[in-house]
Amino acid sequence: MTDSQDTSILDGLRVLEIGLGVSAPYAALNFAKLGAEVVKLEPLEGDPSRTHGPFPNGIKHKEKSGLFLAYNHGKKSICLDLNISQDRDKFESMLPHFDLVIENQNLGFFNDRRLGYKKISSINPSLIWVSILPFGEVGPYSQYVADDLVLFHMSGNAHGMIGPVDNPEVEPPIRAGGYQAEMVAGLTASTAAMVAMHQRLKTGKGCKIVVSGLDSMITMAISGIANSAFGQQPTTRELSKEKGSSIGGMVSAIGGVLKCNDGYVAISPREDSQWERWLELMGNPRWADDERFATRENRQTNVSALWELLTEWSLPRSKFDIARSGQEKRIPCFPVNTIEDLLADEHLAYREFFVEIAHFDAGILLHPGLPYKLNNTNIPQGISSAPRLGSHTQEILERCT
Repeated sequence: MTDSQDTSILDGLRVLEIGLGVSAPYAALNFAKLGAEVVKLEPLEGDPSRTHGPFPNGIKHKEKSGLFLAYNHGKKSICLDLNISQDRDKFESMLPHFDLVIENQNLGFFNDRRLGYKKISSINPSLIWVSILPFGEVGPYSQYVADDLVLFHMSGNAHGMIGPVDNPEVEPPIRAGGYQAEMVAGLTASTAAMVAMHQRLKTGKGCKIVVSGLDSMITMAISGIANSAFGQQPTTRELSKEKGSSIGGMVSAIGGVLKCNDGYVAISPREDSQWERWLELMGNPRWADDERFATRENRQTNVSALWELLTEWSLPRSKFDIARSGQEKRIPCFPVNTIEDLLADEHLAYREFFVEIAHFDAGILLHPGLPYKLNNTNIPQGISSAPRLGSHTQEILERCT
């Protein structure tokens, strides 16, 4: 097969996304990045994420939403109103032309519109249908609605966030930034869909996959589950039991986060031998022989005083210089990167991780590329921008009728 024919690993695969927000759009995006044709079916008013920022210059515009652009590039957009029979007929006529459907509508959405899976599978028996629901299709919680915040907390992942506090009872745990629960559910959905497609190669039959966002997030709490299995208590967030704290995270004798002139650096000279090399890196300061810091146990007991001295040394220095010097001495040490740091990172630049995508309305934007490389498969190097609302409706409907 020539290079012109082998355009990408998933060339020829057709995916229909009926997604809102993040989870289903992210799942479908994983296929678009590998060369599949992904058609996004939006309601007439568009995916609600089109109204969520950030926006260029803070001006709201449905075609310039940073959230929408991030999860929908490489797709085509069509608009149908599945509440009316005429558009439901159009939808049914499209189904034989797709291999995979990914959706995250509310439970019962398709059944209520006489588009349940039994009917869908009779139209296209080889179709793989993936539903992403907060709590799955069965169980006491199945009728509940939930967003990213709810799932992050219910999954147990928020319990240890983000550092020690005076009173965990009145200072509740927060969640990680971004859309962690929705992205994990989306990644779970795309993985399950790939497995189903492999199965279809052997049987020729499609199937329905139901992904639970809660179940997906609980798989990320494996450390806490292991502690429970071994009869151990979860990590405490109570400050008095943690001995010390610092801006950016917990501090102990085995490490923490230091303020620098350009941000923060995380260090972890855990063992006495590492501590000795750390003192050498610092130029053996006058307090290096202080008995309070001679052993790991003493350093833990006097961690607040120790961290003040370390911060005094790190403040005028660069986090990158400290991290590089620490690693050269085989001490766990790394810069706490900002997004701006990532965009300028020489390693990511060498790997060509970030890719430029030109959008009709928002201009040229950087997007994360694929986090892996294959040595014997042609992966698309370029990808189209996120679509304008409904810009491919006529093209897709004409092709499917």
